[in-house]
Amino acid sequence: MKSFKPEMTIERARHHLQTIEPMAIEGLAPIEMGELSKVFRYQAGTRSFVIHFKSSQETVDKVKLISERYSPELPIPRIVKVGTCDGLPYTITEEAAGAPVIAQGKEEIIRVIPDLIQRFAAMNRIRVDDTSGFGWITPSGESSSAAWADWLASSFKEEQEGFHEGWTALFESSFLEKDVFDRVYETMIGLAQYAPQERYLVHGDFHLGNMLSDNGRITAIVDWEMAMYGDFMFDAAVLHLWVPQIKFPQRLLEHWEREGKEIPHFEERLVCYQLFKGLDGLRFYAKKDHKPSYDFMKSKVIELLKQAE
Repeated sequence: MKSFKPEMTIERARHHLQTIEPMAIEGLAPIEMGELSKVFRYQAGTRSFVIHFKSSQETVDKVKLISERYSPELPIPRIVKVGTCDGLPYTITEEAAGAPVIAQGKEEIIRVIPDLIQRFAAMNRIRVDDTSGFGWITPSGESSSAAWADWLASSFKEEQEGFHEGWTALFESSFLEKDVFDRVYETMIGLAQYAPQERYLVHGDFHLGNMLSDNGRITAIVDWEMAMYGDFMFDAAVLHLWVPQIKFPQRLLEHWEREGKEIPHFEERLVCYQLFKGLDGLRFYAKKDHKPSYDFMKSKVIELLKQAE
């Protein structure tokens, strides 16, 4: 199985932090999160921090912009320092209280859902009128696609840059199945017609591993590397794909209805974005050469195809 995280041992992280921080470093420990970053927590004096070593400067610039622009309204940890060590970009944020929601017991996960709904609603109210475009947010704060459906389609074109450059070769070099992929893609594109024209701030990787909670409250939403402008239902779909048992979309719909609002084409959008995330997962796990995860995601998308019929 391949790893796409940058090379960073705890000893090397300690060496870098000793040059970055003016105070003595204590309690350095790795945090297992994300597929593209190496993350460590530590203490300097009486304060606790988290350092993310990332693979690209563009990613650092993007998350810095997200933090500066939206942390006043959302529980995004404040970035206190950015830089480069031996050519490897990093960010340092204040450590939020609590623990990842996914690491907590079932009762605590259920307990935090009402506050998560409120946080999600707050993200839905974020104004993005001073930006333009749909899709990935760039370090300049803009997105490049003219329509959300266009961005959904473009994400699986053969010509890609960055991480997915040359990805279609996986049909020949890995267990990625073209017939399955094409069937899921066609269904996803058909459902994309139900996407709204309005633009919202979208986290892009909205799952319980990217949320921290303490005493029934969400204290932080982290890992904004995949943030975009588009349909807010994308985040609800991602969370539902990974933890359907908490029934987040249905709880969200009920919350909207209590406030006298509706979510048009709720089911179509929910299935569409799960299929999108499933396609991306098939491609990712094939590149990672991790067949068990690929098979798990394949079973998910096959079930979603049955729902869409």
